[in-house]
Amino acid sequence: MPPQFRRYLPLIAIVFLGLFILPRLIHRHTSGLSKSEKATRTVDAMNLIDAGEQRFRAAHGRFTGHLADLLSAKSKLADDLAIGLGVQLDVSSDGQTFYAQVAGDVLSLVRARAGRRLNAESCVILKSGSGVHCPTPGS
Repeated sequence: MPPQFRRYLPLIAIVFLGLFILPRLIHRHTSGLSKSEKATRTVDAMNLIDAGEQRFRAAHGRFTGHLADLLSAKSKLADDLAIGLGVQLDVSSDGQTFYAQVAGDVLSLVRARAGRRLNAESCVILKSGSGVHCPTPGS
């Protein structure tokens, strides 16, 4: 090896490491659902909970504070919850008003209903991204 080449060998090795090896070591490969898909499933879960609460009220005359009452054997809601969504349900003592919060790592949604009337609906984007948006109120 010529002496002038040996002089630049450490520099060539550092450049090689910087260009080829380090990016492969620190590259984060994300697998699973995109932010947009997570946001869509969060909204879907809220809509399914709301519809389930209304069906439960029609059948039993009151809302339920138990998520298990809203799940069926082949429930899409169970699939949506499996992505790591947190759900909080609260029902008034007379059973005629309910509050639901569904939160994931992308969106947080809150909905309150008294009978058939929608009292409150709120959405907060926790992580923005392509295709992540709050649903239009009342949808």
